Amino acid sequence: MKEVRIEKSVIHFLPVIHGLTEEGKKVEKAINEIRPDCVAVGISEEDVEAIKKYDSQLEMPPQYEYYLLYLSNYGKVSVPPADIKKAYEICNEKNIEMHPIDVNDDEYADLLIKNVSIISLIRQSRKMKKLRNKKFKAKNAREFVFEWDDFMTSIKAFKKIEMARERKMAEELKKLARKYKRVLAIIPLERYEGVLNRLEKI
Repeated sequence: MKEVRIEKSVIHFLPVIHGLTEEGKKVEKAINEIRPDCVAVGISEEDVEAIKKYDSQLEMPPQYEYYLLYLSNYGKVSVPPADIKKAYEICNEKNIEMHPIDVNDDEYADLLIKNVSIISLIRQSRKMKKLRNKKFKAKNAREFVFEWDDFMTSIKAFKKIEMARERKMAEELKKLARKYKRVLAIIPLERYEGVLNRLEKI
């Protein structure tokens, strides 16, 4: 597990594959070993609230449904993502602060307006239609996550949005490091390197 020291604080990075059931055990082990003062999760505040209020009727965007469908070829999947659900349960049980560090819905909407043209939206819509019959070459879940991300961000405008998400997560982590001595950062695998690199440059 990668560690980044900021002044007197340590941020422990845990890359996870959202949706893969076995990731819940990885998160539980990390929290028990590190005993963090704070757990930072690479999702939005709205997603955290959705997990708190989760019921079996939770609606998912078609894109995420396809993601889980293909991910299920490499292991059991779960909704909500087992890594975030387990983090929430343990933090709630042990009174550990949990902070979402990804862009919120309003910020994401602003990023779409600033970066995505009508042409880019049309191109992305066409890509979404191809998902039903898309053939991925990945041999395991880790490879799939990166292949999926490459496919979803092949249009430059959407790649810029993911870079903005990484920047936001890095900035939020630095803020948390000023407040807590031990931070566990649970980051989506595909954003892990980007967040780590940006944090080290801030």
